[in-house]
Amino acid sequence: MFRRKPEPPEDRHAAWRSFLDCAEVIEGGRRVLLGTLPTGRVEPAPIGVGADALRRSISDARAWMGDWRVEELEHEWQDCVDALDEAEAAIDHVVEVAASTDELEELLESLQDVIDPLDAFADAERAWRRHWRLPR
Repeated sequence: MFRRKPEPPEDRHAAWRSFLDCAEVIEGGRRVLLGTLPTGRVEPAPIGVGADALRRSISDARAWMGDWRVEELEHEWQDCVDALDEAEAAIDHVVEVAASTDELEELLESLQDVIDPLDAFADAERAWRRHWRLPR
């Protein structure tokens, strides 16, 4: 009645670990960028610091993308490549908005253009988990 998902084939273990590396580095870059938002009375780091951290994260993830490209997840892999391109292209706009306004709402809107595409990595993780029973 209920079947357990199969373990990933042996040749997919390294791909899974590479995917996790990509996803973790992207999430770290996102956190640094979001940590530069003004909150309360604490003076945050400049947006440029967060933008640079995310650029480095994207660069690292790009270097590892080929290591987790597997046939079963080709669509998700391509979505992640496109997400990296889209997010990277939007980073400069965030820096420009931060330099030109004190309006948090405007800054948040521009940040969405960077942060939202990177949700493709969460979608890809769900796809990995739909295919195989993976370690937590």
